[in-house]
Amino acid sequence: MWKSKSWRVLLGAFLLSLTTVLVPTGASAASNDVTVAVNEGSAVEFRNAPFLLNGSAYLPLRETGALLGSATTWISDGRRIVIQNPEMRIELALGSKQAKINGKTHELRVVPYNKNGTVYVPVRFVGEAFGATVKWDGKQRRVNLGFEAKYITAAEGPTVYWLNRQSGELYLAEQEEPVKQVADTNGEVLDIGEFTVDPLSEDVHVLKLHDNYGEPHIHDNIYKMVLVQDQLKLETKVYYGFQSIRTLDRSAEGNALLMDGAILYEVNPDGVIEAEHDLQEMTGYEDASFQVEWYDAEYMVVRPSTTGWLTLIDRETGATTKLMEELLTAEQVGIYESLDKLNTEFRDWDGLKVLGREGDALKLEHYYFVGGLTTEFSYDLAKR
Repeated sequence: MWKSKSWRVLLGAFLLSLTTVLVPTGASAASNDVTVAVNEGSAVEFRNAPFLLNGSAYLPLRETGALLGSATTWISDGRRIVIQNPEMRIELALGSKQAKINGKTHELRVVPYNKNGTVYVPVRFVGEAFGATVKWDGKQRRVNLGFEAKYITAAEGPTVYWLNRQSGELYLAEQEEPVKQVADTNGEVLDIGEFTVDPLSEDVHVLKLHDNYGEPHIHDNIYKMVLVQDQLKLETKVYYGFQSIRTLDRSAEGNALLMDGAILYEVNPDGVIEAEHDLQEMTGYEDASFQVEWYDAEYMVVRPSTTGWLTLIDRETGATTKLMEELLTAEQVGIYESLDKLNTEFRDWDGLKVLGREGDALKLEHYYFVGGLTTEFSYDLAKR
């Protein structure tokens, strides 16, 4: 949380910002169009366009809050608005000059503006309240918001999650309920992060953080967290580098699949671990990480990330089959085995890809880099 001095400075800037954001009146008279950018980037596309009113730039509250990593909730009872993230909570009411900022009531000089059912506020209202700098470019008729994204966010229905990019602290809020911390995780965003929610059931959510980093962005960390009734029950991490990422998030039956290095977990919609597999032990490969390209109650198809050979595993017997030896010619197998693992031709390993299963037939596709030939195969599981 912010120190008290920083809070007072920010609060003062916030209250001052609620007066107006003045722009040249000549520009206002010429056009009402306004563009918005974050950190001097390209223009942001809004569903509800920003505009100028009496020399002030107005932005749609909900969309701007999301842009700055905050959740906005409209409460029809009392025509109230709540904007919040893990470090700030603001409560407003249409037509009122009073606002609650982190629980304390403050008198404002302007009220939120309602235009065709969309709530707008002066740009500095959200910008400075949430720690962003605001600059107006009169020539380009452009507002630039300078903002350090401390959190990465994801949402599922009324639930919003925030993950601290550095510390891994995980927070959530449902509708207007206050933000609460639910876990300290190992998640970390080094560069380009993607944060998503997979709802296994109403009470079980699987959060996935995919961090792509390094130059030229060939490194990938994938973190997963299983939350059962807002409690962290399982956390995993797997690293992939250079090759394609094809690992599945769900089994054929709809259970969640989580890779923790070479350990594979299957989690059902009740949040219970149904199976745990040591893929190094099962396949004999010593790779530090694996990918899962097919998984059902009878079979799984896995791939050691560095060695790269697509391998079928019979879940009942534990028998393994290196699929390229069953499907490709001896010449093709020899060429793949001769490749340096860092060769660009090995980016897709043995060229095989699972398409699915139809009865006892495992459907696969093979791309052969020599000549660029694509072939489909049907492997008979019943003949094993």
